[in-house]
Amino acid sequence: MSTQTAQAGGLAIAAKASTLGAGVELTTNVVPMLMNVRLQLNGFNYNNTITDTQVTYDGNLKLFTAGAIADIYPFAGKFRISGGLYYNGNKVDITGRPALGGTFTFNGVTYTSAQVGTVNGTIDFNNFAPYLGIGWGDAISSGSPFGFSFEVGALYQGKPKTSIATSRTVPGLSASIAAEQKRLDDALNNFRFYPVVAVGFNWRF
Repeated sequence: MSTQTAQAGGLAIAAKASTLGAGVELTTNVVPMLMNVRLQLNGFNYNNTITDTQVTYDGNLKLFTAGAIADIYPFAGKFRISGGLYYNGNKVDITGRPALGGTFTFNGVTYTSAQVGTVNGTIDFNNFAPYLGIGWGDAISSGSPFGFSFEVGALYQGKPKTSIATSRTVPGLSASIAAEQKRLDDALNNFRFYPVVAVGFNWRF
């Protein structure tokens, strides 16, 4: 019991790799062998292609999250149940790529590149996202100052919100763009739950 009491309020820092990107994490203890609290920052960028409608989009996925998470250890071991809230800066910047004939087709209507100009947009989500997960690892109450953690869970980041703008316009184009935005929102609706899989290596000090 004296060892556990000494560890209450300790601090640990961790480097993490996850589906949220590369991250750093600070952990402190609230109740020895029962509850820790973690503060976390994650980020990463990578390019992808979106082909869910008649237009192909070059996408740049920008991951950024900052979270506060509580870990409960129901069996006074390393298994944990985690819940918390993230600031969610995840978004995708998109650029429409014209078809081989130099055309764009929005909502079944074909426009030339001269009519549309450039096509740019953003797919965004809720600014705050609740998190729930399970994992293994206790950076504070374990015997060694070095440790390993693993967790799986999900963020609920809400329905996607797509905005698309063109540099030119012609009659009827705005209605076609509005329908295109809805098609992308519907196609990407599964991303309202963002899966989280993470591993970390921590040092208690």
